[in-house]
Amino acid sequence: MNIIGYLDRLSYRPGASVHGRFSTTATSFEAQVVRLFNGDAHPLGPGLDIRPVRSALDGQRFAGRERPLPTGSYVRTAEGPVPAGAGRVELTAAIQPTLVAAGHPQTVVSLTRAGVVVAEVVLDDHGRGGLRTPRGFTPAGELVTGRWYRLTLGVSPAAGRVDLALRSAYGESLVLEVEMNGAEPDALAVTFAATVAAGTARDHFNGRIDRPVLTAAGATLAEWDFGPSDRLRQIANRVGPDFAGVAVNFPLRACLGIAGAAGDVDPRLAPQAYQAIHFHDDDLDDAGWPDDLVLPLPADLPSGVYGIRVTADDGTEDTVPFVLTPGDRPRQKALVVLPTFSYLAYSCEHVMADPGARDYLRDVGVAEPPEFGGNPHDAYLVGSGLRSLYDVHTDLTGVCFTSTQKPLPNVRPGHRWAAVAGGETSAHQFSADLHLIAWLQAEGFAVDVITDEEVHHEGLAALAPYRVVLTGSHPEYPTTAMAAAYESYLDGGGRLMYLGGNGFYWVTSVDPERGHTIEIRRTAGIRAWQPEPGEWHHATTGELGGLWRLRGKAPQKLVGVGMAAQGFDANRPYDVVADPADPRVAFAFDGITGPRIGDFPSMVNGHGAAGVEIDRADRALGTPADTIVLATASGFSRAYGLDPVEVQLPDGHYDGTTSDKVRCDLVLLPKPRGGAVFSTGSIAWCGSLLVDGGDNDVARLTGNVLRAFLDVDDLPFRRTAG
Repeated sequence: MNIIGYLDRLSYRPGASVHGRFSTTATSFEAQVVRLFNGDAHPLGPGLDIRPVRSALDGQRFAGRERPLPTGSYVRTAEGPVPAGAGRVELTAAIQPTLVAAGHPQTVVSLTRAGVVVAEVVLDDHGRGGLRTPRGFTPAGELVTGRWYRLTLGVSPAAGRVDLALRSAYGESLVLEVEMNGAEPDALAVTFAATVAAGTARDHFNGRIDRPVLTAAGATLAEWDFGPSDRLRQIANRVGPDFAGVAVNFPLRACLGIAGAAGDVDPRLAPQAYQAIHFHDDDLDDAGWPDDLVLPLPADLPSGVYGIRVTADDGTEDTVPFVLTPGDRPRQKALVVLPTFSYLAYSCEHVMADPGARDYLRDVGVAEPPEFGGNPHDAYLVGSGLRSLYDVHTDLTGVCFTSTQKPLPNVRPGHRWAAVAGGETSAHQFSADLHLIAWLQAEGFAVDVITDEEVHHEGLAALAPYRVVLTGSHPEYPTTAMAAAYESYLDGGGRLMYLGGNGFYWVTSVDPERGHTIEIRRTAGIRAWQPEPGEWHHATTGELGGLWRLRGKAPQKLVGVGMAAQGFDANRPYDVVADPADPRVAFAFDGITGPRIGDFPSMVNGHGAAGVEIDRADRALGTPADTIVLATASGFSRAYGLDPVEVQLPDGHYDGTTSDKVRCDLVLLPKPRGGAVFSTGSIAWCGSLLVDGGDNDVARLTGNVLRAFLDVDDLPFRRTAG
C-alpha cells in the first residue's frame, strides 16, 4: 500500500477541525471527504455505498512524504547538575532483559552530556552486556533472558575510567572497567532503555528496569519513581526537581521488580513492590506525524460516518474513517454507538499472519483457514511492526496498550478479517458495523452516531436524550464509565438494542493524561496472552483488569446474555422457541412465519445469523427472571470452543458438539420505567441485515423491534412495576 494515514481523533463534533497525517512514497496526493454507508463488496449485499461530500479539500493537492514509525519506549531526563568535585558518579538499578538477542543493540541506560555519550550499558546483537563509550563497545559477558541482575555503572573522570558490574542471584558477576577521556561533567542527562542522538531514539531495550538511583559524592541526585502514578508519562525524581523524566511511547509502568510479588497484588496497596518499568522495542503510543491537511468540518453536516479518502498520484488509495457526532444540535430519536474501543483493540491485529494461528484453527476442525494478506494494508501492517491488543511484543509479552495516534490499518470500510473461515473472509468490527449503518439508511431510520469515546467521557448525558440506543456488532471493550452510563440509561427507562456478540466483556481503561491510549489486562476468558502473575491491575487507572464478569458485572445482568463461545468455521440459524402468537412478543414476529430465523447465507461467516462469537442467557450469571428467550441457535461445531472461564470442573464438554452452554440466545427483557433490551448475542447478526435487499427475517425482526422501541410507550413485555 503506497499511502496510509491516521486522523487526530476517531470522532468530531460539528464545526471541529480534522487533522490528517499521511505517509506515502508518492510525490503528492489529493483528498476528499466521503460519507460511508457500506464498504463491503460482498456479493450478497447491496455493493459499495461511499458517497462524496463537497468540502474545502476538493481541488487541492498535498505534498507526499514517507513517514517513519518511531517505535520503542524509553525514559529520558533533562540534564541535571552534578556537584563539582564529585569524583565518581554512580547509577544503580536492577534490570531484567526479556529478549537478550533482539537482533540489534539494546541500550539499558545512557549517560550523556550536551548530547554526547559519556557512558552506556548496552547489550550487543548477541546478548552480551557491556560498556559503550566514545571509544567503542567492550563486552563483559552474556546475559540470560528473564534473569534479574543488579547493575552498577560508575563514571570516574578524574581517574579516567568507567566501570560496570552486573551480578545475579545465580552467582554471575560480570565486571568490566574501561578507560575514558574528558573532564568531569558538571551536568548529566540520563536515558533508560534507549540511546538518543540528535533527537532520535535507537537501540531500544526489551526488559525491565527497577528502582534506578543516581549518586555522586555521597549524595543522592536522583531516585526515580517507576511505580504507580496518575501521570504515567511523567517520571518524578523523589529527591527534587532535577533529573525529572518523561516516558516516551508508553512503556508498561508499575511492574513487579527484582523482589517479586509482595503481600498484595494491587500496586496501590503495595506500591514498593511495583517499582519497575517494562520497556519494549516495538511500543508505539504516538507516531508524531505532522499534519498534512486540516479540514474545518461544515457546520451543517448531519451526524454520521465519514472518511477522508486520499489518492496518491500513482493511483493508490486509503480511506480513513471518522464519526461526526450530533454535538449540541437537535437529535434524532435513535442513536448508534460505534464501539471504537473495540476497533482500537483489533486495529493492528495480525494474529493470522502467524502459522501457529492457522494450525490452531485446523486443530479445532477448520479445514481450510483463510490466508492472511487479503487487505491492502496487510503487508504494511506486518512490515511496520504495528501491534494490537491481540498481539505480543517482540519479547513475547502481551500488548496492554493501544492508541489512536498511529495508523489503524484494520479500521477501514472494506477490511476483511482473516480469522473468519466460513466461506470467504468476512467484514469485522468497523467494516461489519457499516452493514448496520447501511441497513438503517435503506430502511429510512434516522439516527445519530457517536462512539465509545463520547459515552466514556460524557456518561449518561451522551445516551439520555435518545429513545433507543443501538450497539455495533462487537462492543467488547467498555470502560467503567461506559458500564455505568448504560446501566443508568436503562434504569431511567432507556431502550437498548444490543446487536452483537461478545459484548461488554473486557474491563477497559483510558489513559486520563492524554486520553488517546486504552489499556486492558487479559486475566481470564478467551485470551491471546496473559499478563505476568500479580500484574492484573491497570497502570492507567489502578482498577482490576480482566473480565467484567469477574468484577460482578456479567453482561447477562445488563443485556440478558453474555459470552458463551467463539468459533470461526460456520454460523447457525436460530430456532424459534417462544410462541410467536404470545401477545408479549407478537410484535417482534410480525411478518415472520418460519420456525427458524437467519437460515440463509450471511455476509459474515457463511450461512446463518448466529456465529463468530456468541452469547447465551444464564440465570446463574444474572439474566433477569423475566427475560424472554425468543430463539436459540445450537448445534455448533467443534470449532466453537466454550469460554474457558466457564470450566469449573474438567469434564470434556468444551465445544459446540458436547456442551449445552455453547449456544446463542435471542432475547427481550424489560427494564424499569418502560425501558427494555433486545439482544441478539451474535457478531454475525448484522451480517444478515442486507441480504436479499433486506427482505429477510433477520432484518424484519430487527425492524419490528426498533419501531416498537421507538414508537410504543407501553411495551407488552415490560415490567408492571419499578
